[in-house]
Amino acid sequence: MKKDIHRFIFSICGLLLFLFPKNVIGQAIDSIPSSNQQQILLHSKSINEDRTIWIHTPPEYATSTDTYPVLYLLDGGSHFKYVSEMVDFLSDFETNFISKMIVVGIPNTNRGRDFTPTFDLKENGAEKFLGFIKDELVPYIDKNYRTQPYRILEAHSLGGLFGIYANETAPNLFQASIIISPALTGDKNREKVMSDFSSYLKNNNQLSNTFFVTIGNENTQGVDTLTKQLKTSAPKSFQWSYKTYKEENHFSVPYKSMYDGLRFIYSNWHTEAFLNPNKISYKDIENHFKKLSKAFGYAINPTEDFLNQCGYQQLRFKHIEEAIEFFKQNIRLHPDSFNVYDSMGEAYMINGQKALAIENYEKSIVINPKNEGGKEMLKKLKNE
Repeated sequence: MKKDIHRFIFSICGLLLFLFPKNVIGQAIDSIPSSNQQQILLHSKSINEDRTIWIHTPPEYATSTDTYPVLYLLDGGSHFKYVSEMVDFLSDFETNFISKMIVVGIPNTNRGRDFTPTFDLKENGAEKFLGFIKDELVPYIDKNYRTQPYRILEAHSLGGLFGIYANETAPNLFQASIIISPALTGDKNREKVMSDFSSYLKNNNQLSNTFFVTIGNENTQGVDTLTKQLKTSAPKSFQWSYKTYKEENHFSVPYKSMYDGLRFIYSNWHTEAFLNPNKISYKDIENHFKKLSKAFGYAINPTEDFLNQCGYQQLRFKHIEEAIEFFKQNIRLHPDSFNVYDSMGEAYMINGQKALAIENYEKSIVINPKNEGGKEMLKKLKNE
């Protein structure tokens, strides 16, 4: 139901854009605020300062009960907007290349202090910043948002140095990292980070983390050292890849790196069944998500929106019984959602099962008395 409404809205928006000049309606459209982004102020005892945090949730977050992995962005002020949009695009039903996820951006206050390990000084800014993320920010996000125990770190330039440091210092904090053009050379502190990372790889033969490392058209000395360590010391269970973007500079390389990094981390997410939607079944989806759960190390169920769209896809192909099976499983997994009963009611109505259609529309309205579409369908069914 929701997806069809969204498509109608987008069709109307497209018509308006065609009929009216950009300077007439462009400003109004640009000023529409996003309903799935929040800004919070979190006081850090570790750093002894207030930190602004930006949070982006999946579009259907407020109307579902699903849980999600979390992507943490260093240099959040620079990367939050485009990464949030990229995540929504790649995780959309039609694309379905990655999991839907929560995006957490960490804007900078003192970048050099926070990202640079200083082992030769009494105050180690990176240690305190890592403490803030590990002991304050992550627990806050896990407490206040519906999260899964799978966290991804994005780290660019000096942030890449911190990303290496964070992985070797707190190995269980992030399950995957996208390390972009990391600044790994220049002083003894950085050399120690690299030396410690080599030891970390050698001494942990059961590591199952995922690493995606990139570099633009720039000095490769640091990443050459890093990739050599990964080649010689990383256990087989440690998945990693390295990519050079010769057409990008140090500041343009993050965009392509994020796209390719997310695709690498979720390289097994997409299922071939979507290439033949006419033949897809719930059993196909169930088996696929069992494999994903094993690969990612936590129970992964298809989201409410995903199963809902699978069901409507089957309705369009006139596979009514298979559509009903998708909607039944959606009710089993998401019994508190009004929309799953609404969709079930529509399927039963199409199949001529009036009593069951009425029953499910009534359940939908009990959960959400504002479901006006459901009320209209229920009234129509009862008056037939």
